[in-house]
Amino acid sequence: MGDGARAVVDFRTDSSRYKHWKLSFDGPVATVHMDVKEDGGLVPGYELKLNSYDLGVDIELYDAIQRLRFEHPEVGAVVLTSRKERIFCAGANIRMLSQSSHGWKVNFCKFTNETRSAIEDATASSRQVWLTAVNGPCAGGGYELALATDWIIMADDGSTTVALPEVPLLAVLPGTGGLTRLVDKRRVRRDRADFFCTLEEGIKGQRAVEWRLVDEVVPRSRLAEATKVRATELAGPPGRPGSGSRHSNGASRAIASHTLTSPARSTASGAWPRSRWRRPGHRRRWTLWASMRRGAASGRWRSRGSSTI
Repeated sequence: MGDGARAVVDFRTDSSRYKHWKLSFDGPVATVHMDVKEDGGLVPGYELKLNSYDLGVDIELYDAIQRLRFEHPEVGAVVLTSRKERIFCAGANIRMLSQSSHGWKVNFCKFTNETRSAIEDATASSRQVWLTAVNGPCAGGGYELALATDWIIMADDGSTTVALPEVPLLAVLPGTGGLTRLVDKRRVRRDRADFFCTLEEGIKGQRAVEWRLVDEVVPRSRLAEATKVRATELAGPPGRPGSGSRHSNGASRAIASHTLTSPARSTASGAWPRSRWRRPGHRRRWTLWASMRRGAASGRWRSRGSSTI
């Protein structure tokens, strides 16, 4: 992985060969358990502690996403959680990055971004709603992984936090969509997003809900139960593609019904925003452009001494 080294990476895998992930099914709900094997790095030289990940972990996750979409169309909701006690994910492995060449780092980040986008595409195109159950500290790339899902439920136990500590710890910006999804997807206020990225310790409990960093918090003793209830509701009624009608929108209705009651997602009018990805100011720019076009047509926007705009 150094500047002079060349590692051959095989992206082919299947669920029987997974080292770091476990899949389980309960009717229309599937659960993806993250259980990273410390000595299971793709190349020698580092340990994958605290559920940190390297390219090998993401290769398996990407495979699981695609298999759930195309081999299990009966699944309406996918729960992403950690199998380790009191730890969710510490993000990308720092020792792996420190010994990697620049090209390896670039391609690692590219593939990681594609994996997160695949989760969102599964929700948008296959109606498989992904939700994250955060059962321990969730930092850096771990939180960016949670941000790719449509719903985040977190244990409220005084120690479980979400954080993007790359700036105070490494002096780099989050590299796999953290800031973009905070502001454009979860609609976190920009000043809060900026401040959040300077907090090494992260944010926990009700404050995380108020800041829209997560959707709900529950006591640790109720996390498994609350996650199961939420996942079942988001999965929607029978009739999903592959299990009956191919035009069922049960999952979409479930999402809409819960966003109306979510303290983190509701709007002043009680409705889901028209477009979760629309950039702030987009409507203002469109209005300005339209008014300029109308002004140009009527001759009011002509520059001084010229017959053109």
